Order: sequence, then structure tokens, then C-alpha cells
Amino acid sequence: MRKSFELIQIKPNAHIYIFCPSNYATGGPEALHQLGKRLIELGHQVYMYYFYHQGEHPVHESYIKYNVPFVDKIDNHRNNFLILPETFLDPVFEEKFSSTKKIVWWLSVTNYQIVLDSAKNAVKHKNFYSLKSFLFPKKYKPLATIKALKRKGVLSLAHSYFSLDFLEKNKMEIIGKISDYMSESFYNKIASHVKKEDFVLYNPKKNGEYLEHVKALCPDLSWKALINMSPDEVAHWMNKSKLYVDFGYHPGQERMPREAILMSCCVITGSQGSAAYQEDVPLPEGFKFNEAVDSPEAVANQIMLTLNKFEDKIQLFSDYKQKILSEKENFDQAVNHVFNKN
Repeated sequence: MRKSFELIQIKPNAHIYIFCPSNYATGGPEALHQLGKRLIELGHQVYMYYFYHQGEHPVHESYIKYNVPFVDKIDNHRNNFLILPETFLDPVFEEKFSSTKKIVWWLSVTNYQIVLDSAKNAVKHKNFYSLKSFLFPKKYKPLATIKALKRKGVLSLAHSYFSLDFLEKNKMEIIGKISDYMSESFYNKIASHVKKEDFVLYNPKKNGEYLEHVKALCPDLSWKALINMSPDEVAHWMNKSKLYVDFGYHPGQERMPREAILMSCCVITGSQGSAAYQEDVPLPEGFKFNEAVDSPEAVANQIMLTLNKFEDKIQLFSDYKQKILSEKENFDQAVNHVFNKN
């Protein structure tokens, strides 16, 4: 049984700042804007604090709809909070944010590790760098290791069960779990009237040698790579296809499998990253494979069976689809709980 989360106290005059890259559209920034919008609805004083900010308009056009105001500097006060994505943790160690409480929202454990490994490689030739950064943080930029984050009293907010497991194993101070939800604009792209065809969709940027072996076993199938496409084009292919295959690494709760489910595609995944957690990727039995154990032939057989028996197989995904349809409601409830608005 998982332990109960730590509770935070937000005073009436507190400001909550959300640290976010400017003019950048992907899953993480959208989740940060969704959080800002909900916190404002709850009556909190919330502002986006953009980095890499150049020019007068740091808000990406896709996120203007969330109506979260932004500021160029924060009030460094002990009653205030700064919410950070796990890949941009410099403010944890900067003097100008020293009094503000820090909350890291772990949208992707994997991306945190990639960024940290890159930072370690950049200084590995410098003798005693970790000690120097501890003693002289103004001169030597500290590495955002788990140990350093703990030392700074950082609070942690999980996004997936993958990240929750990671945080618990590292004995971080966890204040809750909040998962994002599919953008409302996405639902306008669903075309349930479109006739399904025997296309198998995949993202070549996320799949490697294992899927190539599977494809070699099914050379007569119509494989469609989702690459260099607009969101509307991706939606077009998902609406008309029967199956989406994803053997890539899942650093968090990935959006594309969820999009495919909502557009009535069956989904096959591997078991890397969050895909290893049934709570994060609750596929029906027989649709999730372990590349280290399961043969490409087993996957090929499931693909053929799914295409041939699609009307039966798609019914197996109804629970997962309902879970995705409930994401906004669950998100609102989770934010209410974590930020003291029960």
C-alpha cells in the first residue's frame, strides 16, 4: 500500500509561479498551462514564468486559450511557490528564488535522467566539481541530483505511476499525483463515421529494430509512418486506421497512444518506461509485449488477428477509452486535493 501524500499549506496571499519554456508546444508545456488554468479557477494567484523568453509574446498560440497571465520576475517570498518541470531545475539552486518553495512536477522521469546525465558529462573532466558546486554554488552550477534536490527541500508531484514509483524509491517528499488530460481541441478531430481500414500506424522516431523485425514478417500489410505530419493529418490517419503500434520508450503517459484509443484504434505497445505500468497504459491482455522476451512472431500474429477481428478486438479497449474520457474530471479532483481546495 502506498503511503499517504504530504499536505502543503497555501496562504491566502500566496503567489504560485509555473516555470515553463516560452513559445514551445509539446505535452509538457500544455500540462503546465492546464495546471495554471485550474489553479486560477480554484481562486489562487497564479502566473506563468517563462524561460528562453525573447520578444514580447512568450505564450505559444496553442496555449493562449488557457488564459494564464505571465510575469517577468517573481516575488521571492517564503509563502510563494514555484512549480518546475523536471527537466529545468536551475531555479532550485539560484539565489533569486531562494525563499520560494519549489515543487517539481515529474512529467517524465526519463527526460530528467537524460538532462542530468548530459550535465554530468559536461563537467566530468573538472576535478571535484560536485564538491565545488556544493561549497560555491554561485560560481559552480550545482547538478540537480536526487541528493541535491532533497538537500534543498524540494517537494515532488508525480505525473504517472512510473514517476510515482521512482519518487517513492528515492524517498522524495511527495505531495500528490496529478496527470494531465487530452486537450479539448483534440476531441474536435474525432470522426467516428469514417470507415476503418487495414492500416497499421507507427511512429518511426520511436520504434527501432524490434518493429522492423515485426514489419518484415508482415510485408503485405499497409504500414503508415506518422512522420512530418500536422496534428490534423495524424488525426486523419488515426480515424481511418484499425491499429497503432508503439514499441518506443514511454518517458511518461504518452499522448499518441491515448489519441489512437480515442479515435477507435486498437493499440499495441512494448513495455518500456511507463508502458511497463498497467496503471499508466492499461491495455487489454495480449496487446502489450516485452521486447526482451516476446518474439516478433507473437506480435505479428496479434496484428493479423486484430485486423481480421477488429470489431471484436476494439471492444476490449472500452475501459481504457473511458479512463481517457475521465482524465479532465480526475485532473480537476487531483489539483483540488493537492492544492487544498477539497
